[in-house]
Amino acid sequence: MLGVGATFAGYRIEGILGQGGMGTVYLARHPRLPRSVALKLLNREVSTDPELSRRFEREADVIARLEHPAIVGIYDRGTDDGHLWIAMQYVRGTDASAWDAAAHPAMTTVRLITETAVALDYAHSRGVLHRDVKPANILIADSDDFRENHAVLTDFGIARLTDADNTKVTATGTFTATLAYGSPEQLSGEPVDHRSDQYSLACTLFAVFAGHPPYASTNPGQVVMGHISKPPPRLTESRPDLPAGIDGVLARAMAKHRDDRFATCTEFVDAVRDAFAGRPIAADPARSAPTVHNAAPGGYATPVVRNGNGMVAAPQRDARLWAPGDPRAAPNAHPAVGGPGKWREPTPPKATPITMGILTLLFGLLFAAVFVGGLARSMTSANSGDVGSKVAVVVFLLLTLLWNSAAILLLAGRHAGRILTAICWGIGVAVCVAALIWMVLEGSAERGPVTLYLWLLVLSGSALAGAAGRATKRWVEYRTRLRLRTYRF
Repeated sequence: MLGVGATFAGYRIEGILGQGGMGTVYLARHPRLPRSVALKLLNREVSTDPELSRRFEREADVIARLEHPAIVGIYDRGTDDGHLWIAMQYVRGTDASAWDAAAHPAMTTVRLITETAVALDYAHSRGVLHRDVKPANILIADSDDFRENHAVLTDFGIARLTDADNTKVTATGTFTATLAYGSPEQLSGEPVDHRSDQYSLACTLFAVFAGHPPYASTNPGQVVMGHISKPPPRLTESRPDLPAGIDGVLARAMAKHRDDRFATCTEFVDAVRDAFAGRPIAADPARSAPTVHNAAPGGYATPVVRNGNGMVAAPQRDARLWAPGDPRAAPNAHPAVGGPGKWREPTPPKATPITMGILTLLFGLLFAAVFVGGLARSMTSANSGDVGSKVAVVVFLLLTLLWNSAAILLLAGRHAGRILTAICWGIGVAVCVAALIWMVLEGSAERGPVTLYLWLLVLSGSALAGAAGRATKRWVEYRTRLRLRTYRF
């Protein structure tokens, strides 16, 4: 075990991200670049095992073939002091196994699964099967002022290349995929293709929403039998607040026979979004899957769509040009039922954030008027050198800048605006409380001033709750997604 501050292969250890039976993942500082990395080390005894070493090296080889914003990047690999190691992209955040879907809008969870589906279809188009899709392998990066939280697919440790005809991941044929999310063909030892990852992704969606995998049991045999022979459970039994159409979509994606599933992971999540939007599900089974056998020159599938004369190849857009989750990034995004078009996310209510923005702007303009008046008075007054007057002018200048900046940013749908608006009204609450306490202590609690400060306290508290509330947060996140799709920032 390496301690904080230790150096390994030139990387300075900053902490531990995770630990398992095979090794440890450290947070480390890159030896030459100003960034942190996830440094995965195999234990020394494991590093000497030829089978496990091949699996570890395969992960680096597989990820190196993939360049996608929703797939974890790899920087370097090597052997040092008897340990195999890989330096990978560090994703600041959590993973889907710790994601509380009940605490977030359902469409946020669907968006994260959609981003993972696009990443899987991209990997399939490059001839790579993940084979271990599960919540713990979907990292959820924290949001910032320029980008909302987003999914990053990781852990290709048992991935297989579809163009490696007889290559085995393990010489002994040992099965290593997680039972709770394994497809029937995986658990039966049959050959697998891209639709096996789709099955696992459907199980992952079920688990994230329900809080448990579809065939949860403490008996591994019962889990395997559930995947192989039992019908998919209904998600709405665990989450009755979700649309009933989601059960049919999951039933198809988790079909026992792969030919009965959707052609691609993107087609699956398109149907999920249709279900949440209340639209009829009309996925075209003739759409081709993005494998190396039918990939377009850029490595993406050439989908097949129907027209009046039969089936023709549809024009393709390069998914690498768009942010994860953007419908344009989906190589096989199908039009909505009833005619050409794209899936559009419902607009969340905006009354609360707009009201908070306008109210904050009005107070900002009030502070600006007081500032201008105070400045003019201090310049013309005989007591223009009074320190108290100058301090008051500076205070109102700062309040003017703070409140107007907060209002403008909030009305523009920026996360910074929501935070600054909450700070502004938090200051308002603090000032009102302090003034009321001071008047009580001084014995000058006259009815007029007390009533004014009580009214301002209620107003500030309500505005603070509105700015920090869920409705404002959802609207800001929605506006952020629109900017990402339109301007890619």
